[in-house]
This record gives sequence, structure tokens and C-alpha cells, in this order.
Amino acid sequence: MATLETSISGAQRRVVLIDFDWQDADLMPDLLRQPGLSGRLVAGERPDDAGLRVAELCGLPRTMDLADLTREIFDLAVVGERSARRTQIEGLLLALGTPCASPRSLFDGEHATEPVPAIEAPLALHAAAFENALGGGEIEDIIEQSLPDLSDSAPTAPLEVLITGQRGAPISTLDDFPSPEDRRGLERTLASLAARTGADCAELCAVRDEHREVMARVGTEDALLKGLIDLALDLNAPQVVRRLTGPNEGKAWGAWPFQTTQRRGVLAAAAIHPAEGWTSWEKMVDDLRTTWDERDREQAGPAFPMLPGAVNGWLAIDAFRGRVDLALERNRRDGLRFAVHRLLFPPSSPAVDRLCVELPGQLRDTDCLCRPSADRVLLLTAGSGEGFAHVRRRLIALWERSWRESGDAPPAPPVTSERVEVTGPEDSEPFVSAVIGWLTLDR
Repeated sequence: MATLETSISGAQRRVVLIDFDWQDADLMPDLLRQPGLSGRLVAGERPDDAGLRVAELCGLPRTMDLADLTREIFDLAVVGERSARRTQIEGLLLALGTPCASPRSLFDGEHATEPVPAIEAPLALHAAAFENALGGGEIEDIIEQSLPDLSDSAPTAPLEVLITGQRGAPISTLDDFPSPEDRRGLERTLASLAARTGADCAELCAVRDEHREVMARVGTEDALLKGLIDLALDLNAPQVVRRLTGPNEGKAWGAWPFQTTQRRGVLAAAAIHPAEGWTSWEKMVDDLRTTWDERDREQAGPAFPMLPGAVNGWLAIDAFRGRVDLALERNRRDGLRFAVHRLLFPPSSPAVDRLCVELPGQLRDTDCLCRPSADRVLLLTAGSGEGFAHVRRRLIALWERSWRESGDAPPAPPVTSERVEVTGPEDSEPFVSAVIGWLTLDR
């Protein structure tokens, strides 16, 4: 059979097909040829499942691990109507915020714009399904631990989450500040502040995967400003300079990096006059960070740890702390459990630096990493601590390889690890206390 080609474009919905039997699999080629759909993954329970066998013939990626559903944000999941694990799968999809449909409904035109899982169950059941997919225990055991109430009165809709802001401080609302998607509004805001402070030009940039994208700009590009932006991002610290000589004597150039729950960027302005006007730009960065972080948290809280567009890889201490806050909010919402693992390595070892270069690529997109000191790594994971075992095996294998490649004599010294978990609201205070201690203290 010829390989089925499915093109990918920005307008197409990314689709995962799950647990197709032969009746469903007969529809697969026609389904994937439908306009607007891009087949990204086929999931099944056993190697001889009809869906997986047809996926192999069609040249489509396939998996038997439900955890792979958390490695990409899918726009739609198509679940076989006769799947024996449909309840578990739809609970997982609801936890991920992924709408689902049946194969036949797509052909019959019954597929709603925003479909929802067919099951109705307490939120804790969806959290249990998500935890099971991430490598936790058996779904029955997790449900038993997670569901104190299965009565008809148990909530099936999200409970209201009070957004408290980082460190628990209230966030002041700046309703008039433009959203990240409002380019014209951002340009008007930059132009207004530039006029008040005499700046010749200003830029607001977003950064993702080390690539910088201009979100808004007023005035012409400035070479000195470009250099300050690069330096501010490299050092993750504000950079402000004042010209002491020449035609621009007394004017200031500044670049201020910022980071919210889901985005990283920099605000910069050139030829601010008088130079003291740079404090107005610093205040604008504070307002921007506060407002955007509030919006990010409102959107991210119910879906965490699946954050479309979030900064991955190594996180700064403040950013990691923000992810911990989101974990607590998610736990209060539906009981999804989280753990933070502290890994201690031998001090002053080049092997640690080598390991840290490759470690992000060995983890899931749902895992969060922070390195508060040279020999200390923190890892935030969804699910119970027991589900960390397979991740730890990969980590230890990477550590032993990094040790050998650094020229050190085997065996590699052991990695010391500790963990703290949040399973319910009663764990929140000791959980946060332990994480803060691990982030700030050299113990």
C-alpha cells in the first residue's frame, strides 16, 4: 500500500486517533483525507490492534503508551466507539482539555465545534486518568486514592480557582493594558510612553526557543538598543546605559527582560530624554508582567501541566516557583497530584554540566526543570512520586553516560534524591515550604 500523505498547515487541526477496531480502521484513510485534519498520532492498546496495523501501512506515527498523548497539544481526539478503555481515555482527554469525537460522527456531520467527552464523572476521576497516563499506578488504585466522593452530588464541572498570584500576594488588575495578541494596542501604548519620555524608538519582543520575535515596535531600529536586548536576555537582567558624550549626551537606552507563566520577552527603549525617564519604562514592564501573568495563570491553571506555548527546558527560579503555584491550583481544582524531586550531584563535576545540556530532551513536556545551584536540580512532575520511577531510570542512564564522556573513571557516584508531594489541600503548606527551601538554601 502506498504511504498516506497528510499535509500540515497552520489552519489544520492536529488529530490523534485512539483505539480503532477494524470497523473504525476502514474509515481511517478517508478520515485523514478530510480537509482541515492533520493526522499526527495513532494510539492503540496492543501491537495487533487494527488501528496500529493500518497506521503502520499508512506511515503514521503510532504508540501504545497513553503518556504520548501529553507530548503534543492535539486539537481533536477521535476515539473508537467500542474502545474497552473509553472512560479512562475520555477522562484523560478532558484533563488535557482536548475535545473528542467518534469516527462516524466526523462523516455524519454530528461533530460539534467544541465537543466534550461523552462521560460525566467527578473531576477527580479525570485527574486520576491523567495521572495513570503519565506513568502512575493502576487506574483502579489511583481512583481509590483520589475519589473520596462518588455520589451524584460530586462536582463534574471545574471548581472556581482563586487566582492569588505568585507568593500568594493579590494581583492588581490593569484592565486597560493591551493583551499579547493586541499588536495595535501595544504599539499605541509604546508610542504614548515614547512621546512622554522623549524616546526615539521602542520594541516589545517575545522569546521562544532562543528565537526573538517583535510583538510591537515604534520608531526605527537602533543598533545600541539591539545589543542591549541581547545582553538583557543573555544575563536575564535589566540593562540601562546613559550616553556621556556626543550628540545624544544625557539620553538613556534600556532593555528590561520579563517572564510570566507562559511567555518570556523583553521591553526596550532608545534615546530616552531626559535619562531619568527610564524609570517610566521600568514601571511599564512591571505593569505588563503583572497583567499578562494574571491572564496566563487564568488560562493555564485548569490545564496545567499542559501549557501550549509555554517556555520549556530550564526555568529560572521565579518561573519554576510559578509552575509550583499552578500545580497547587490544579490540585485544588480536581485533585491531580504533583511531586517535586530534588537531585543532588557531586560538586564541581563537569559531568553535571554535560548532563544538564541533554536532560530536557529526556523528559516529557509536562515536566518542569530548575537548577538553583551547580550541583542541585529540581524536577516538578505530575502524578504520584511512584510514577517517577521510569523517568529516574532514564536520568540515571544519562548521568552514567555523562560521567564516562567527561573522562571520569567509572562507576559514576550515586545521585541523591528526595521528593515532596501534594496529594490534597492539606499538603499545600509543607509542599511549598520544602520547595522554597530547596530553591533558596544550599543544604
